[in-house]
Amino acid sequence: MVKIIRFTVAVVLSISIFGGYAKAEMSKEAFFDKRTALIIKHSHHDKTFDALQKQKSFSPDYWRWRVDQYLYGQYPEYQPIYNAYIEGKSFNEIYDLPPENLGPKWQEPTNLPSLPDGYFTDNLPGNPHHGWHKLVSDKIYIVYQGHLTDPHVASYDLKTKQWDGPYKAGQSTLSKGDRKIDSHGRPILEVDSLGYIHIVFGGHGGEREDGLNPLSIDTPHAGGRMKHVVSAKPYDLSQFEEKQDIAPFASYAKSYTMANGDIYFFTRAGTHKSPWVYYKMKNGTQTFEPAVTISLPTSQLNDPIMVDTFYINPMKVSDTEIVITSLWHACNFYETHDKTHYNRLNAYFMKLDTTNDTFYNIKNEKLTLPLTISSANKYTLAYNSEKDKVTSFGTKPLVLKDGSYSVAYEARGKGYREWRMAKFDEGKWSHNHPLPGTTNRKLLDKKGTYITDILALEVLEEGEQHLKAAVIYKNESGNSVFAIANSSAVKGRKSHEWQVDKVALNVGKSRISMQPIKDDAENTVALVVNVRKGQAQRLYLWHDGAFRKN
Repeated sequence: MVKIIRFTVAVVLSISIFGGYAKAEMSKEAFFDKRTALIIKHSHHDKTFDALQKQKSFSPDYWRWRVDQYLYGQYPEYQPIYNAYIEGKSFNEIYDLPPENLGPKWQEPTNLPSLPDGYFTDNLPGNPHHGWHKLVSDKIYIVYQGHLTDPHVASYDLKTKQWDGPYKAGQSTLSKGDRKIDSHGRPILEVDSLGYIHIVFGGHGGEREDGLNPLSIDTPHAGGRMKHVVSAKPYDLSQFEEKQDIAPFASYAKSYTMANGDIYFFTRAGTHKSPWVYYKMKNGTQTFEPAVTISLPTSQLNDPIMVDTFYINPMKVSDTEIVITSLWHACNFYETHDKTHYNRLNAYFMKLDTTNDTFYNIKNEKLTLPLTISSANKYTLAYNSEKDKVTSFGTKPLVLKDGSYSVAYEARGKGYREWRMAKFDEGKWSHNHPLPGTTNRKLLDKKGTYITDILALEVLEEGEQHLKAAVIYKNESGNSVFAIANSSAVKGRKSHEWQVDKVALNVGKSRISMQPIKDDAENTVALVVNVRKGQAQRLYLWHDGAFRKN
């Protein structure tokens, strides 16, 4: 119960250090005297205070709020002082600020473009996504962001081909009232060793009324409270109970269950200028332990308004190891971002050994947490895109066929946008390699015409003399196509010529993507397919040669 524990500690500290004023209301004068003293104390070595206090772009109360949050997260000695002053006060009693503006308000579309039959969800608002799935024995559990971003969960039995659900698993605070649809709070799902289903969802910085964030220097200005719910009964989707063990300010979510049953949940501890952390739930328990900080944002020395922070992307690669790639995000306190590149640079690599909860770099050197931009550049840098003047818009871990690790990064520049790979070989990184399986690959449609725009290919069956794959491509009419293709190429050969055998979807003016569902042996047993056309968006489940409609 991270939030409650931290508050309790703050109260105890305030009683022992500051004479017990946490139990009584602190006067405004006393509060500002103590606040000013701390700012003067730390301004001697921290130029961020001076930079924030000089800002005129918004109201004085806005920047007082930002200074309070910076002081609260950067210097915990301020937390009991602030907590004592605000006790019993609402946000608007502390700061004279206008209502938040997170619009425009989402309007449910009245005329949706039609999509092919076979989907298993209602119409999904927001950006395209595939939900989050977990395969347990012969049952697939799938959670996704449904109506007004609330989490919905369903299960599909691979043997009986029957669905259970969907059920609404919780109430998100995202996208309610006058807010726009926000996709940051997409749910994740894990099933623990006792069969209880855990869903984490809804986070994009917390709500103003949650107060200040003890883990961050950034205010909870984006809206959306992160929540953790657990099924009331094992393997039962009908009822969930909310836990109070993770920070409400968190944004983004990924999780993995290790072979020993421990669950690791990765998230950003708040909005942009916040640390990335992980929470661990030990096997046999129902709640997460306190957060462990992985990376720490730091203000730039020459321009403290600029803050160096990260975006991380973890992936479980074995029973005991999680690989993490990341990029450098140059953020700022103005909350302005160049939407052509969002100031995303470089690519980094590290790995977590869950047997001892220790991080290592590619050379197996032990890392000291939390990482800053300085230590990340020194110990974990895989690709210096800043030097190449390339935007690395996203990263993801890769495991090559020989078992080695590499880093994929989405390179963006004028006239190009493509995924490339950084490889570590003979003690050093090399860059700009094509992703595995993307070269010397040919696809013919049912008429024998070569397809030049292959968007995705996922091998479904791999025999010695025959291969089967699901493919997504653009046809000669510009339609998005999801199809099944065969190849007679010998297993293991680098070059394959694929022939479309069955077209399952052919949708004009649309976007189709897919995500494999794999068993413990890494065989693809099913696919979640996303089809979006205008404001119409549905999820489909491909299993045993057909879409399985709910």
